[in-house]
Amino acid sequence: MLLRARTPLELTDDQVTRLEAMQAAPAPKSNATDMMRAKADLLDATQGDGNLAGARAALDKLSRLRNDQLLVRIKTQQDARAVLTPTQRTKVDNMRRQMRNRGGATRQGGISQRGLRQGRQGQGQGRQGQGHGHGARGVDGFRGR
Repeated sequence: MLLRARTPLELTDDQVTRLEAMQAAPAPKSNATDMMRAKADLLDATQGDGNLAGARAALDKLSRLRNDQLLVRIKTQQDARAVLTPTQRTKVDNMRRQMRNRGGATRQGGISQRGLRQGRQGQGQGRQGQGHGHGARGVDGFRGR
């Protein structure tokens, strides 16, 4: 995001170079294989009568893998913010806030506050099994397109 916003952020050439170097750095080892294995283990543990200990172990592994991914993302964001001046950080924060207010955060798979409010309003209304309690809108607060 920072490199795409170089003009409004008024990034210096040095900042652009440093951010480009971060972007070009090799990505951390993907744990997609481990994630698929843990999902398969969970599926195996829930077959038939089920294996609670096996399901717990698979869920723990999935949580650990997801947490590792999130921590890498947070670290990357912190490193990129460290390149910015305090004024630029404020601008980035304002830009992100504006994106969230427009519903931009939902494109990342999150749920906007507006979507949460609308989802709560629709709960318990209508026939069961219709829309999972999210009214006329989906989980992300937008009508299906």
